[in-house]
Amino acid sequence: MAPSTLNKNDREQVKRVVPSATNEILGDGVARLYVNYPDRNRWNYTGISGCLVLANDKVGKTHFFKIVDISPANRGVLWDQELYDGLQYNQDRTFFHSFEIEECSAGFSFTDEKEAEAFRKRVLKIAPPLPPQRSCASFSGLRSEI
Repeated sequence: MAPSTLNKNDREQVKRVVPSATNEILGDGVARLYVNYPDRNRWNYTGISGCLVLANDKVGKTHFFKIVDISPANRGVLWDQELYDGLQYNQDRTFFHSFEIEECSAGFSFTDEKEAEAFRKRVLKIAPPLPPQRSCASFSGLRSEI
């Protein structure tokens, strides 16, 4: 993994909450969670921040985003989201990434741009971008052999 803004105590706290016996941590970074709900044209901070983890759930055989509390309160996993089929992970800014969830979009605002880029690369290995859609116009050059 790339250099991190997480210290040794933060990493130990994350490993306790996302144990290696049932999860593999594929990427992490310090981030805040935003949603564009109820107004889809405006991002709202949810009040949730901590260590964003990209985890491979070995038991459920799926992948999750998890935000783990790294404050002294140690409240565990504050938020999680399964990476569903067809997830499109967008890089809106070097430090801000977004994707669709049930009724709106969610966004991660990273504290460090290098962590953001390393995290994005890890996500795209699991959820690669969909190929561009072909339009009907792309077939206009074909001739019929009737």
